[in-house]
Amino acid sequence: MSRTAEDRDGSGRGYLLAASAAALWGLSGVISKHLFRGTLRPIELVSIRTVLAALILFAWLGCSAPRLLRIRRVDLAYFFLLGIIGVALNQYLYYVALDLTSVGFALLLQYLAPLLLMGYGVLAGTERMTVGKAAAAILAVGGCALMVAGQAGGVARVSLPGVVFALGSACCFAFYTGYGQYGLRRYEPRTVLAYAFFFSALAWLLLRPPWTLPLRSYDGATWGLILYLASFATVLPFGLYLMSLRHLEASRTNLTSTLEPVVAAALAWLVLGERLGPVQILGGAAVLGGLILLQVEQAPLARRAGARLVAWLRN
Repeated sequence: MSRTAEDRDGSGRGYLLAASAAALWGLSGVISKHLFRGTLRPIELVSIRTVLAALILFAWLGCSAPRLLRIRRVDLAYFFLLGIIGVALNQYLYYVALDLTSVGFALLLQYLAPLLLMGYGVLAGTERMTVGKAAAAILAVGGCALMVAGQAGGVARVSLPGVVFALGSACCFAFYTGYGQYGLRRYEPRTVLAYAFFFSALAWLLLRPPWTLPLRSYDGATWGLILYLASFATVLPFGLYLMSLRHLEASRTNLTSTLEPVVAAALAWLVLGERLGPVQILGGAAVLGGLILLQVEQAPLARRAGARLVAWLRN
């Protein structure tokens, strides 16, 4: 197989992994929304889910591949920062933003993370800006904005503190993507994931100790959904997302994650009976168009066409 074919297969695998992670996150959003209709609060769910995810990861690796739990002492600081900033602080800032502003507006700012990551990559020299990538970013992020605008109250309750916390969450998500890629040069994705969630779980245990949570008030069905969210909606998608970073630039993986609100909106329409208006459908189509463009522009013919367009604009 030629080098070009290998690169194409690798990037295709990366997009599939990132899209699968986004789809699982989208499904988790629908399940979480169902749980929030009861007595479970968002801050309770995220703390329980994170601790359970850490326990699942360590139990799984301890039984199946104990060697993956061995890390160098010098890398403890790396995993601490990834877990605290990329996972715990990211989730904390996002949920504070939800308290201060609407869900739709908080999500809209959260999806600025791909643009932040792309800008950092260009400035740091780790990524090359292309016409296709820029157009794909505009389509994907603009599509997310349309999906939010199409929701009832999607941009309501805008406040300065809410904007600050939501942008902070976007920065933390971009940090998780970029900094996570650094750890993958030394460790397997499962190792990076396990220790990121280990330190995140420690943070949540300090912020929300188990004895402060109304654990006995949850019925069997609620616990079943919580266990699903901790495993198939947390461990699995975060793992797939990290694996995709082995095949794609950080900004491409992050842009692919914008598929999450499309999946969430479609499932909410099918399962929860929520309305899916024309603006949201247009936004979903824009996101899908951006992701298709992101893959197509990597083809040699598309790259040459983009280079000619840039040269023509400069002249």
